[in-house]
Amino acid sequence: MAPSNFSHLCSRCQVLRFDDSAFGTAARDESGRHHLQINGFDNSRPILAYELEDDMPELPLLTESIRKDGCEFCRMLKASTLQSCSHWAKGVIQVRLLLVFSPEGRFMSVLARVAKPLDGGVHKNGEILLLFGVDGRPNEPCSRWLRLQPSPESTVFSDGNAQKIRNMLEDIEPPEASSSGSFYPTRLIQTGTPEEDICRLVVTDSDLFPRHEQPKYAALSYCWGPPEDAKSQFKTEQATYRDRISGFLLSTTSRIMQDAVEVCRSLGIPYLWVDAVCIIQDDKDDWERESADMTNVYKNAHLTICTPTSTSCREGFLGERTSAAISFRSRINPDNVGSYMIRPCGAISDPRIAEGDYERIDNSDTSPHTNWWKRGWTFQELALSTRVLLFGTKLHLVFEDKFWSEGDEEMTESAGDEPPGFGGMGGMFAVISVADALSAEDNEHMWMSMVEQYTARQLTFESDKLPAMSGLAKIAVLGREDMYLAGIRKEFLHRDLLWTPAMDTDAQGRRESKVSFDSLLASLNAPNPYIAPSWSWARWQGKIRFDESPAPFGDHVPVMKYEGCVETAYEEVKALMTTSKLNPFGQVTAGSLRLTGKVVPVLPQLELQEGLENHREMCDETGKYIANLTFDWDEPQGWVPFERLSLALVGSYWSWQGYKTAKLYDGVSTDDDANSVEYMEDDVDVDDDADMDMVSSEEDESMDTSSEDDEISFEEALARDKDADRFAYGLVLHPAEVEGKFFRVGIFSSWPKGKGGLKGHFDGQSTRTVEIV
Repeated sequence: MAPSNFSHLCSRCQVLRFDDSAFGTAARDESGRHHLQINGFDNSRPILAYELEDDMPELPLLTESIRKDGCEFCRMLKASTLQSCSHWAKGVIQVRLLLVFSPEGRFMSVLARVAKPLDGGVHKNGEILLLFGVDGRPNEPCSRWLRLQPSPESTVFSDGNAQKIRNMLEDIEPPEASSSGSFYPTRLIQTGTPEEDICRLVVTDSDLFPRHEQPKYAALSYCWGPPEDAKSQFKTEQATYRDRISGFLLSTTSRIMQDAVEVCRSLGIPYLWVDAVCIIQDDKDDWERESADMTNVYKNAHLTICTPTSTSCREGFLGERTSAAISFRSRINPDNVGSYMIRPCGAISDPRIAEGDYERIDNSDTSPHTNWWKRGWTFQELALSTRVLLFGTKLHLVFEDKFWSEGDEEMTESAGDEPPGFGGMGGMFAVISVADALSAEDNEHMWMSMVEQYTARQLTFESDKLPAMSGLAKIAVLGREDMYLAGIRKEFLHRDLLWTPAMDTDAQGRRESKVSFDSLLASLNAPNPYIAPSWSWARWQGKIRFDESPAPFGDHVPVMKYEGCVETAYEEVKALMTTSKLNPFGQVTAGSLRLTGKVVPVLPQLELQEGLENHREMCDETGKYIANLTFDWDEPQGWVPFERLSLALVGSYWSWQGYKTAKLYDGVSTDDDANSVEYMEDDVDVDDDADMDMVSSEEDESMDTSSEDDEISFEEALARDKDADRFAYGLVLHPAEVEGKFFRVGIFSSWPKGKGGLKGHFDGQSTRTVEIV
């Protein structure tokens, strides 16, 4: 590259032309080529001599550097800071830069740490990590020396990229065939031609859309953006419906739709589905009917266009990519001279993400493109799709069993032991075409896993909580001929009910409070809007978990992993749901469970677990353990009416290892056929605050997890120990304002120690019926 093509840098940003001899040496790979070798793990993130203090939101220092020096990195840093730190009030910010190398020693990125000044040793409002990816042209000396990942094309959907996508789509399906089969959405957008530049909304059961042709359509998955953008975007309403049918200029539509139409035209796909245009937005019945059909819309699309780099309907995803060319000469080996490219990728939550390549960054929920990855609706849109064209930092084409990333010569087959879709690319959960797996009889835990992932996402309207998962819910329930109860499967009611709010932490690792007891009860008595019954995870605004420990140290209930036999412990349950007739998997207006079983009052002997306002250990009047209680509130509050709470027994499970650990803590012996070892507190030094799952003794060989009989059935355990007991769990209830009805306000688990377990405190208690709303 000629020197004139290098990007301009101000004096402060000259540090990007770093001295590699300060933290590395020369090494040879297997082919004999030299490359930079980082000296130890401590040097994998060298800090550059870069210090900047500027003022939000004007950022005058960066602005002046751009104006005076034409500094390209200052330009990218300013734009990224304003986009990712816009929620910060006016004031000083501090910026530090560091280089990031992968564990293998490849130069992957530059990380900007943006923070408010220190306040008592802690950065105010935490810290924002801005990621700038690094890449280079293959086979250039600088790229080989720094082992750079290949640069993407300068234009997102270049002619070369478009041609490769067309060829790969044609390879898997001849042009005359259609992946849409016999299904079409109610309406589609006819994309037209560049010469005419007019699009039309087409009703698929009309003469304008002959069934025998079976043309292909693409579906768009995108972010609507903030409320003001969503409100003003190009959409179909009852007043504009006829105009959309008659035809409209593409230039009058939202920028995101303009780019999607351009992609369709380039790939020869004549129709496009966009929710804002193909659903009549101010017609409630039409919205419910069409949202109920999301399963088929995305499952049958020839291609789903996913747009993580666009944060709003007003932003496009095509065009020139932003980057800067940084000149570089090695101090270790001056023959390695050239440049590397640096490009803005967005904000990340964990500095380890900066060690990954663009493939890993683009296809994960930890991606810096968080608007799309964290949007609630895009979760099922991706999961239901069978082919995905994803516009990230690079361009990616993903099928069920193979994928292609920009720069690859051909598609890569997913490994046999990897999940389909993005799983083969190293994604954390992003798989496509999950329909068959979700409905499989031996994969009942998959729904719970997807709920956990989905609840980490955001929705513009909380009322969309259930509709935005309705397509996946339909697959999970109808395939098993099950009943759907506001996010809960009737067949697995005893497992799906045991969710708990996830414990989030702030940037300093401190736990963030979610809700107080008073505010929780107020929201349950007068929800606005009503989302779901108190026992459904859908009513919680935030991430939830199954298999979460109701105790702080590993005392979890394995309802999700199914480690051991999990069974119901109630006598009967009747469910009543009021849902939309058009979409029974969508919004609900009322719901209740009439549960008949053991319901006992919470005893006054509740010991607070230090540092965890939402956890109490319940004992009897003699101090013997009964249960661990975890509440749905965790904000400290002076008074909570614990005497009004009840425990409703829902299920039980068995674990031989867990039972032996419980007896160890209880000072009771168990008879093991192999060793007949006694587990006594006098023999083992037990730390009361230790993880109950991790307690062991060097003298206790029967606790060795490598033993063949680590897990045995409950019946086999009874043969060894006649007092063996199952673990119990259930819901914590509080009376509602309506007499005779209750809210779920937490969960509990009861280990078979002290007075706990299925035979303990619950044994001999009378059965009663409660209605949980």
